[in-house]
Amino acid sequence: MIRTAKLEDAKAISEIYNVYVKQGTSTMDAEKTANDIHNWINQFSEREGIFVFEENNTIKGWAILKKYSDRYGYRFACETSIYIHKKHLRKGIGDLLNVFIIDKAKSLAYKHMTAKIFSINQASIRFFEKYGYTIVGQQNKIGFRNEQWINIVIMEKLL
Repeated sequence: MIRTAKLEDAKAISEIYNVYVKQGTSTMDAEKTANDIHNWINQFSEREGIFVFEENNTIKGWAILKKYSDRYGYRFACETSIYIHKKHLRKGIGDLLNVFIIDKAKSLAYKHMTAKIFSINQASIRFFEKYGYTIVGQQNKIGFRNEQWINIVIMEKLL
């Protein structure tokens, strides 16, 4: 089942996310506590959110949909990311979450979706391409993780 995240999901969301933070190939972020995730959930507008895939009372993955920018001219653009618990990769959960998040973006009147992906993360790039995202550019040496400069591929999907 995919549903909107609740505050009590914050611990599971942070645990999944922090694995990717430590891995250093999927996010520029620092580790997040359950309280940090609470703050995200509480600060979202009505056009943003975290959505979890739950099965047998276990959060197995989550997706985020957030405004691309607070600037008025970007009100039809959003950004998304998907994170799956490492034990549940390649079981179709990411596919279900991506279809859900695309439909959710449409229902919220977004016209443009963006995904920012480490250039070395070819699996994620191929995953988003499968859903009609196209590469529109690359930002070179924009981030610094694990003592190295990171390039980010910018992908977009027009709705």
